[in-house]
Amino acid sequence: MAQPPRIVSWNLTRRCNLACGHCYLDAVQRKSDCADELSTAEALRVVEELGELAPGAMLVLTGGEPLLRRDLDELVQAAAARDLMPVIGSNGMLLTAARAAALRRAGAAGVGISVDSADPAFHDTLRGLPGAWAGAVGGMRAARQAGLGVLMQTTLFAGNRNDLDAFAQLAREEGAMALNFFFLVCTGRGVTQTDLSGADYEATLADILRLQSRHAGLMIRARCAPYARRMLGLKAGQGAGAYADWSSACLAGRSYFRITPEGKVTACPYIPQAAGDLRRAPLRAVWDSAPDFLRLRGEMPGGKCGGCDYRVSCGGCRARSLAMTGDLMGEDAKCAYVPAADAVAEAPRGLAVRTIVWAPDAQALLERIPGFVRSRVRDRLEEAAVREAAPAITLEFMRAHRPQGAVFSALRAGHDA
Repeated sequence: MAQPPRIVSWNLTRRCNLACGHCYLDAVQRKSDCADELSTAEALRVVEELGELAPGAMLVLTGGEPLLRRDLDELVQAAAARDLMPVIGSNGMLLTAARAAALRRAGAAGVGISVDSADPAFHDTLRGLPGAWAGAVGGMRAARQAGLGVLMQTTLFAGNRNDLDAFAQLAREEGAMALNFFFLVCTGRGVTQTDLSGADYEATLADILRLQSRHAGLMIRARCAPYARRMLGLKAGQGAGAYADWSSACLAGRSYFRITPEGKVTACPYIPQAAGDLRRAPLRAVWDSAPDFLRLRGEMPGGKCGGCDYRVSCGGCRARSLAMTGDLMGEDAKCAYVPAADAVAEAPRGLAVRTIVWAPDAQALLERIPGFVRSRVRDRLEEAAVREAAPAITLEFMRAHRPQGAVFSALRAGHDA
């Protein structure tokens, strides 16, 4: 039986109030629901299966625009009741103060708002509607005022890759707790966009890693960019600083999957081929046995990725490989890395799941931390416990390894209570 996923992304609907040029789902502007999308009853059944498969997982409810789904509050409430962590992925334009407060009451932990530039004109042009930038920023403010955690999500292009500092400044000004930079994978309408060259990809990723070091209180991440682990020198099973042993490398089919509006399951949002259909098979059977998922977990990548000394800890982006080579386990042609002449292909070791003992009072304190940062706090404490061969994580251990930065203020408050 496979280890349960940590993150699930669910495209609840193809309906959207915008027409973004880079939309991987190729979402559509329409006034009524699409007939083939999961009904409320079907969606609630899927929520129940998710709760059984992966309690504690982050469930990203997105679209299209999920706020156009009339049963969103009901789905959020059901997910929270099953020990999932509901997060809403939105363009922010429909997220009023009243709507944000209702989502918070239903049990949402936070929202991810898409902002593609610190310049309103660039964002509005990309999103296809004047006022889209103002709506996104307004949505972030409404969410924060309602007590929801805020993530700012940014897709990088040639036109905005040099604006990283401006993005970080905007995220801090709007009270975001995390800033996620997504590297474009050319699927959906994204095939019409200009992707970064391999050299620009590498340079931008290096800039992002430096940016994180200058903003300790803001969690900054590069998504769909597994090269981060290689650039940090992290091998399989290793973690350092804010990077857990599983983070940054491609999570598709390993600790992450996506559900489409019609109930199909794919390894990630940028991999269009379905690994299963939740109208025909139970979720656990798909997660445990789907051939694509088994390949992603058990097969080494091909091409230059297969001979790389970071082939396990990085392994390349599987969606980009599929888009560029037609092979899910082919090489990631965007990667410009050339191993040293004496480099040895990385062996699949160091990936065993660690069993860390948590004292009951320490576990109780962990559960009091807001969902958005709980997994990061847990990972950093467990890394320290492994490094120091601690027999268990206790309250005293937590106090001795108290994280720094505004993101972890809830943990400090819990310690001091």
